[in-house]
Amino acid sequence: MTFRKNLVSTILIGGAMAISGQASAHWSSGPFLYNDAGTNPMHLANSNLALGVANNGTGANAVGTFGTSTDTGTSYGTYTQTRTTGGDYGWIQGQDNTLWGNSHDNKGLAFSLGSAARVSFTITTLGTAASAIQTGAVGTPTNVTGATPLLGLDWNPAFSLFKGLATQSSHEGGIGNASLSSHLPGYVSWGPYATAEPYTTATDATYEATTSLAYTGSGTWGAYRSNADWTSGRDIAASATFGNGSLIGTDTTIGGENTRTLTYLGQADSGTAHTVTASFDLAPGDYSIWVGGNNAADAAAQAQNYQSLLAAHTANDATVAAQSAAYVSAMGSDTILAAAQATKDAVFASHTANATDRQIALDALNVALNNNPTAKTAYNSWQAALLPITTLNDSIATLRGAYGFTVATTVSSVPVPGAVWLFGSALAGLIGYGRRKTALVA
Repeated sequence: MTFRKNLVSTILIGGAMAISGQASAHWSSGPFLYNDAGTNPMHLANSNLALGVANNGTGANAVGTFGTSTDTGTSYGTYTQTRTTGGDYGWIQGQDNTLWGNSHDNKGLAFSLGSAARVSFTITTLGTAASAIQTGAVGTPTNVTGATPLLGLDWNPAFSLFKGLATQSSHEGGIGNASLSSHLPGYVSWGPYATAEPYTTATDATYEATTSLAYTGSGTWGAYRSNADWTSGRDIAASATFGNGSLIGTDTTIGGENTRTLTYLGQADSGTAHTVTASFDLAPGDYSIWVGGNNAADAAAQAQNYQSLLAAHTANDATVAAQSAAYVSAMGSDTILAAAQATKDAVFASHTANATDRQIALDALNVALNNNPTAKTAYNSWQAALLPITTLNDSIATLRGAYGFTVATTVSSVPVPGAVWLFGSALAGLIGYGRRKTALVA
């Protein structure tokens, strides 16, 4: 009976799903790109803090404190990882000083320096070898178990550099995190986090009073900014643990384990090229780069998708709720169908399920539906009512695909006397076939 009640709730909620569907996705960094500081500032599991072998042969190749791997550099050299970002528009969206961006549409990667160093990053997209990527020959994210194969799509990368690391399991929702909320003007009504912290004149006033910054918009897409400081946060839960198993705690002080502000240092944009390179001279400390795409057209299209989704919910939610209730009623005591429906809902809600997983779950549901014609008729009516919403959710998911890239991190000594090291000064511009810009940090 409990199972059936849960299923009914799931179907009814799923039929009239909130626009804030991304709020359950959390960002966590690791393994590090480079870490010669011998520290674990994010309390990651040892498997995410492994020694690496430099591509040029000058890096460490030994068992150390954190084990062995080819992921994380620990001495001067070049180290390469394959990663994925959540869209081809996340970085350019973060350039909008009114709407901001969504951290989930970008990829944050951490590195720590034990001493001053010159650090160079080269971000290169994986190209369009879709068949090779899908078979796993290339494009499997480094040190990720059961990762979804990366898309066979090419895109134009960009990245921003920040002093500091985002909180673990960070995301824009930040349930119960008042410190995070006070550092946000509130989310736009059509965005994915509207229900978490809707924009009002009061939330705007709190943000401006807390940060001493002016905000002239009517709500943001997310918390991420690719051209300014931004604050990351996580849900507050007393039982939450880090990757190494230690408790996170409930402190929400800015700079603590639940809420941190990342300080903007510089950026690099590939333009129309598929490779972007920039170098920075940095003092000792913890840093992160955030990689995303610069496709302004897709950013605008995604904004329209979300706005249309809100309109579709307004127009269809009442009908969807009625049709989903009718489906539950027609299902009756068919436990096989109930189980198939529950499995399908769980798979489609998962952030790790790939296209194959989704198809298997859908096929199993269709088999169960074919054995219950009455329920199948009701199910089809429910899906017809859901279609405008489903179509837009699919469009959003498509633009928020897994865009693959390699990141080569080269760390070397700064070739000038220590007295004139420029903290955070970007030295090199971009390498690419398209337009070139110079990354410069004051």
